[in-house]
Amino acid sequence: MTTAPKRVAIIGLDHFGSSIARTLAQQGFEVTGLDPLRHNLVAPCEGFRLLRNLEQAIDSCDVVITCFPDQLLMNARLCSPEATFGLHGKALISFNTSQTRPAASARSMGEWARSEHIDYLEISLTGEADSIGQNDCELVCAGPRRAYERLKLLCRTLGSSLTYLGTDCGATLEH
Repeated sequence: MTTAPKRVAIIGLDHFGSSIARTLAQQGFEVTGLDPLRHNLVAPCEGFRLLRNLEQAIDSCDVVITCFPDQLLMNARLCSPEATFGLHGKALISFNTSQTRPAASARSMGEWARSEHIDYLEISLTGEADSIGQNDCELVCAGPRRAYERLKLLCRTLGSSLTYLGTDCGATLEH
C-alpha cells in the first residue's frame, strides 16, 4: 500500500491555498509555503511554516502544490533551472483556482514535468475553497497514472470525492 508524502509546500496563500494548508496541517502533514504576490507575514494556520522564497519551499518538501491565480507566471518560475533541479524526484500539483487557464497550458506543463521526471497532477475543485477538507468537496485530477497513485491519498485528504480523468492534464480544465 502506498503512503502519502508527508512534507508539502504550498505556493499561493489566497483563500484556496490557505484552506489547503489548514486541512493538511490538521491531518498531520508538515506544511510550509509562501505567497510570492502578497508576501504574507502571517501563517494561515497553526502547524504551518512560512518561507521566504520558492527555492526554500521546494527544498522543504516532497510535494509542491501551487494555488496561484496567474498560473502562467507560476509555471515560468517553476521551469527556471534552479526550481526544476530542486523538483527532480518530487511531485507537483497545480491546483486550478481561476478556471480561466487554457487546457493547452496544463498539457504543456504536464509535458515539461514528464521530461524532467517530476510527478505532476492538474487538479480542479468543483465548489468553493471553504469546501476543501469537507464532505462536499469534489476534486477532479489528471496526469500520469504514476503521479495519481503516488498522490491520491494526499488528494483524498482535501476532498471527499476524487475523480481521476486520465493522463491528459488538460482534461480537468475541459471537464
